[in-house]
Amino acid sequence: MKPTLRRMATELLSGRMSAKINSSELERALARPDADQMRQQLLAYARYEAEGAGDWPDELADDFDEIITCHFDDPEKAFAYVIIAASQSDDPEFLALMGCGNLENVLRDPSPDLLDRIVAEARKSARFRWLLSNPFKVAIAPKAWEAIEKFRITGPHEEPSADKLPPRG
Repeated sequence: MKPTLRRMATELLSGRMSAKINSSELERALARPDADQMRQQLLAYARYEAEGAGDWPDELADDFDEIITCHFDDPEKAFAYVIIAASQSDDPEFLALMGCGNLENVLRDPSPDLLDRIVAEARKSARFRWLLSNPFKVAIAPKAWEAIEKFRITGPHEEPSADKLPPRG
């Protein structure tokens, strides 16, 4: 496991890590009744991805499945996973996975309210703009592309460079 990810895991589990993003979206995500569970799931998922393991461990398969499929039934939860991950991880590979996974899936058919909140977050956060630069144009709704295109730091089918990930907060 990467040393920074190990430190993040230790701090997150001990409660010493505070989110450094100043965001009403982060406050909204952390106010969810399932926020602690979501944080634990993300931590396990980030650890798994950092280790480059093969098949999902049986004991974590349901948690990982929840992270990557919740957008079907609960796009708000999928967006909350992205916001929490952005506030607690410095691993560009993991955050790119969240950007081209959960965030891209949310942008396939976002409600007008959710799309407005995504745009508002993009206006406030360089890190979120980096995340928003991961979904490809062909994978999201035209209305979503129109709303986010000006905030992207890359072209329509190009992911941002890992070494350009802005710091938290």
